[in-house]
Amino acid sequence: MPHGDDFRALPRRHQPQRDRGRAARPSRSRLQRAAAGHAAERGSRIVKTWRLALAALALAWTAAAPAAEPILVGQSAVLTGPLAPNSLAFMEGQKLLFDQLNKAGGIGGRPVKMITYDDVYAPDKAAANAEKLLGTDRVVCLFGTMGTGIGAAMVPVAAKYDSFIFGGLTGAAVLRGPKVPIYHVRESYADEVHRVMNHLKTVGVVRIAVVSSDDAYGKGIEKDALEALQKNGLSPVLTLRFDPQDKEPSRTAQQVIASGAQAVYVIAAGMPAINVIRALVAAPVHPQIYTNSVASSFLLYKELGEKSRGIVLSQVMPPFWKTRFPIVDEYQRARRSAGSEGEGSYLGLEGYITAKAFAEALQRVKGPITTDSLRRTIETSVPMDLGGYALAFKPDNRNGSSFGDITMLASGGKFAQ
Repeated sequence: MPHGDDFRALPRRHQPQRDRGRAARPSRSRLQRAAAGHAAERGSRIVKTWRLALAALALAWTAAAPAAEPILVGQSAVLTGPLAPNSLAFMEGQKLLFDQLNKAGGIGGRPVKMITYDDVYAPDKAAANAEKLLGTDRVVCLFGTMGTGIGAAMVPVAAKYDSFIFGGLTGAAVLRGPKVPIYHVRESYADEVHRVMNHLKTVGVVRIAVVSSDDAYGKGIEKDALEALQKNGLSPVLTLRFDPQDKEPSRTAQQVIASGAQAVYVIAAGMPAINVIRALVAAPVHPQIYTNSVASSFLLYKELGEKSRGIVLSQVMPPFWKTRFPIVDEYQRARRSAGSEGEGSYLGLEGYITAKAFAEALQRVKGPITTDSLRRTIETSVPMDLGGYALAFKPDNRNGSSFGDITMLASGGKFAQ
């Protein structure tokens, strides 16, 4: 006899007495059973339909949920014209950092959004861009501008809105000081010039020509160069300005060579500098050529090839290929991850470091990120160590770095230090 509660397995005569006395239930017809089955199936379909509808609705609510409000940052940049290659190299490094930052969740879940307008290196255009960025777009601050004249045009607009510029690509003295609303991530042009002139005196070069572009940038550094020469007890054998729009400044080169200078210090940025240097290296004999960081070493080699060999440049960033600097290693890994071509550049590294410093400042803000809270954070926080590159700002000092170096272009666009 079976055990357990499965009474159905027992013969009818062995079923409990309570069942034996109960009236037999009429059996359901096939039609009734089919109808019941269809009803159950319809009920199951209805439940499934509602479940799908609720799932779709939940998905719609999720998709419709507002994304985190971006942190708006404004930039007036040189996207077209002779100086565009410098600006674009600078921006390439910035984009690497901000792309990484946003991919990792941004600042407290908020992405950093850069709004950029072209100023074609025209001060009036840059001022109009700054007005639009601060007045209409309502950015938290301005970022990563390029050029002395550009910065000078944007400063009054920044002051009008009680805002500031972070990380301008300029070292001009006129744009430095506790009252100027620019936080600098690079050392000054004056520091670069003094380093070069001290070097020239050390190696015994005393006949020096100073050639500068006839614009705000060139005039400002020319003044620094003459002061540095005087400090070293020297006078220039030639002081000359040239039109930065002149694409074939052969006359300038001829005057430099005729001066008998042992070395010439070329003060210009991007293509204007390269055009003068191209004219100089075309001569059978020419002075040793010196220039500063914004002449752009990568552009010199790109335009002049092996004729760029021997040109000496001051630099304001660590060597972009020396990964013993943690910040350089980070920059190079970011480039590989992004599929960037080539080995990078000083300007690309500067853009990356500038963006990293800005991101660090944003992350240090306690509470809502506003122009005021960001400014206070920049000026009162402990110094930043970005990985072999230090920055320190104070309320009375907006010059964050004193890093400097001197390099010489070697064969293949490499560097000999």
